[in-house]
Amino acid sequence: MRAWLLSAVLLPCLSYAQSPAAPYPLTNLTIRGNKRFTQAEIANASGLTIGKAVNKDIFDAARARLLASGAFESVGYEFKPNAAKTGYDATFDVAEVALLFPYRFEDLPAPEATLRAALAQQSVLLHDLIPATREVLDRYQYVLSKLFEGRVTVEGKLNYDLPGEPVILFRPAGDRPHISEVHFTGNESVPATQLLNTFAGVAVGMEFTEPAVRRLLDSSIRPLYEARGKVRVAFPKIVTEPSKQPDVLGVSLTVTVEEGPTYKLGAVRFTGAATRQAKELEDLVKWRKDETINFDEIKAGLDRVVKRYRTTGYLHAAARADRTVDDKEHTVDLAVNVDAGPEYKFGALEIRGLDVISEPAIRKMWGAREGKPFDAEYPDSFLKDIRDQGLFDNLGDTSAQTKVDEDRKTVDVTLIFLGSKPADAGRKRLGAQP
Repeated sequence: MRAWLLSAVLLPCLSYAQSPAAPYPLTNLTIRGNKRFTQAEIANASGLTIGKAVNKDIFDAARARLLASGAFESVGYEFKPNAAKTGYDATFDVAEVALLFPYRFEDLPAPEATLRAALAQQSVLLHDLIPATREVLDRYQYVLSKLFEGRVTVEGKLNYDLPGEPVILFRPAGDRPHISEVHFTGNESVPATQLLNTFAGVAVGMEFTEPAVRRLLDSSIRPLYEARGKVRVAFPKIVTEPSKQPDVLGVSLTVTVEEGPTYKLGAVRFTGAATRQAKELEDLVKWRKDETINFDEIKAGLDRVVKRYRTTGYLHAAARADRTVDDKEHTVDLAVNVDAGPEYKFGALEIRGLDVISEPAIRKMWGAREGKPFDAEYPDSFLKDIRDQGLFDNLGDTSAQTKVDEDRKTVDVTLIFLGSKPADAGRKRLGAQP
């Protein structure tokens, strides 16, 4: 891990201290460069306390503790007498590790809560997210192996087997058989070929562990059934056997499917801020009550809701539908919540690539939008209209770039025109003389 150190500075003051080694109270501690961790968290991890006597050796030890936490790429510090000459003011400059990953356990002979509690003691800063650096992984492996008193040697590494973001996986060391083929039994509503094509693409070639296979089934196969109203689909049995294919060192996987009954869509209610627009949102999602529930359609409806919010200034809008399953009536009620987030407004408009005749006309067509709710789709739609109207000859590539100001909650737009000049038939429309 890279590390650097700013020079420790003590301003000369013979009446105050003779050397940087002289201990005096810490009167102020400033942390710079932190983004993920608060100043209080970093100060606590350093072991420094306001009012306690400090000197260069103590600052060196604090820096070492921060580096050992695994949370920082580098740590530097400087200190000097405060204005009243009653103690030291110190400043620590930190560069946090950019990437942190969640971690999980597999096939370790202890409850997950016990394992997480053991790792939580390794750093007051890192909790459920840790860096994948060799130093941190080695330390966490050692702690887990020690927990098992040498009965299990644990290895940790970044794992990409499951869809989505990678995670750090801690498990017993050693090679495992890879999945060479998959089979399904018990399926009725989903064709076997669709199951095989979907699952084989993500499972074949990966190392076999039952927890990993079950996570893949949930992420890739369960949605196929939920699109058919089978919300209680289960995979009660996973059987492996050595592959019968010649020269293949792997396992053949057979998954038993219990599809369960078909469920219908029950009541739909909108909660939170969405209640004010319930009727509009009902028309937008287009879900059909008392018909077989299709969670592909549920997702598509939520996507339309988010898209609508994004056209009215809410760039970070998110929507979710919480389920309530009635196993007696075989219905699923949905509670739809929309987190709109902050509203953004149109900011400044910049136009590149047009001459002094064309630019004012395009700017006029754009209109007085500054200060109005930002429509995330409008810049590209505007350029499409320009192209469809044929206002330019030899119109090359066009593009729209946006720059979000998170402090002012505005979005500046840049329209880029390449290789374009006004079309003869369109010059009057652009306001130019023939």
